[in-house]
Amino acid sequence: MVTALPGAAQYLESGRRCVDGESFGRGSIEGTVTGNRLAPIFAATLLMACDQTSPNVNAPDAAADLPVVVDAPTDDGVLPDGAADAGPPPFDAGPTPTCEGEALVRPIATATAGYSDGEIAGLVPYRGGFLALWREGAVRGAGGVDGAVPGRDQITLLAVDPNGAPQREPAVVRSTAGTRIDLSTPTLTRAGEGALVLYRESVGFPGDADFTTRVMSAPIDASGAALGAMPLLPNYSDPIAAGLSSGVTLGLSARVVEVLDGGAVVASPGAFRVRPSGELASAAIDVTAFIPASAENVVLRPSGDAAAAIYKRGSDVYVVRFDPGGLIDSAGPRVTRNLLLPNIDDAAPLAEGVILVWSEELNGQSVVSAAVLGLDGSLRARQVIERFVGNLPAVSIVPSHGGATALWLRGGLVRGATVQPDGVVRTPFDGPRIAEAAGRVVAVGSGRRLSAAVQTGPRGRRGVAFTRFCIPLP
Repeated sequence: MVTALPGAAQYLESGRRCVDGESFGRGSIEGTVTGNRLAPIFAATLLMACDQTSPNVNAPDAAADLPVVVDAPTDDGVLPDGAADAGPPPFDAGPTPTCEGEALVRPIATATAGYSDGEIAGLVPYRGGFLALWREGAVRGAGGVDGAVPGRDQITLLAVDPNGAPQREPAVVRSTAGTRIDLSTPTLTRAGEGALVLYRESVGFPGDADFTTRVMSAPIDASGAALGAMPLLPNYSDPIAAGLSSGVTLGLSARVVEVLDGGAVVASPGAFRVRPSGELASAAIDVTAFIPASAENVVLRPSGDAAAAIYKRGSDVYVVRFDPGGLIDSAGPRVTRNLLLPNIDDAAPLAEGVILVWSEELNGQSVVSAAVLGLDGSLRARQVIERFVGNLPAVSIVPSHGGATALWLRGGLVRGATVQPDGVVRTPFDGPRIAEAAGRVVAVGSGRRLSAAVQTGPRGRRGVAFTRFCIPLP
């Protein structure tokens, strides 16, 4: 069966980009990332070259209708729609925790010479502070090995204490300068006492004699030190991941089954598990019946002891839950019909339901919105959080006291609003002002405390700032 993937050809919105006009894609990882709309997770298997002649970071996907061949299931495994939801009782968040200490903003990294732009690719707590993952990119030189393909990448790990003070020198996890290798948006998850980085690296283009693509892993030990990258899954594309309570990381990716003419491939979505050591814990299993290759805006997030994947397909939104062992829950997918979301920026699966957030442009305004889904797939609420005139922001959401808190940038100001599982949106609030902040606010919540990493500075001289602040009292 041949099907068109809406927004599909952002191969390197999660990987190969045109930098200096680069399009860094909104990823869907624990901690999320920056840039334009996230392509379908498996759309990276299109493996298309950038058009460097007319880069436009705000342009719509020029190849949205390019075909990808998939084995489409005759039965998507979806359970019947849940009954109409009369709405849950008013949400009780319990006693309001204290949140002491002043808000702060502290620079923690500056641009590497020769790189023009980047993205925050993850933020996770670990022993003694936080680990932040930063990817930078640049156009390769005109000649030599480094000029063979359009871009090059560098993934850097930053370790800071709760006040944003560096705990060690920044560590380069992977650099592709001087090579023909391109990297996807990496993902960073907690893994045991440390963390784990997953990313895709590819050489050349489909059809090249030496074309290869594979998923790589890079374990981070309990002290925050990167232990080196290792091959994980040959012939697989861009991974996303979530850490499970056992310390094992659950990953989703797509196996490149066959490369066809014109850059399209046969894609077979799969789920796999990785030990904290970076080694594969189990072979990837096909999950096409639950998360098809045509899934858009796939988000994979921890949910209690386990994880959940959320994605849109046409006008519907699907929630696929995994158990603590990383297997698809026997309850199967839950579907919310005819939600008609323009996209999913981020999602927070909670014990009481799932909260989705997104932004869109309507009548010349940037509109930040949220939807709350019940555990049975019913729609509890769909709310506009804020409208303003300004650049369309990337929206993140992180579990916190009161439900989950949506975060976005309005100019250089961090804005936030807590969304309750019953659908109530609390009054939006101002967080810190960060000079020349750009992209996505990547945050970790603990009670009323939010800690975040934000990219700063003008294009060509990007840096990273760490910030912490408190959710205001309701």
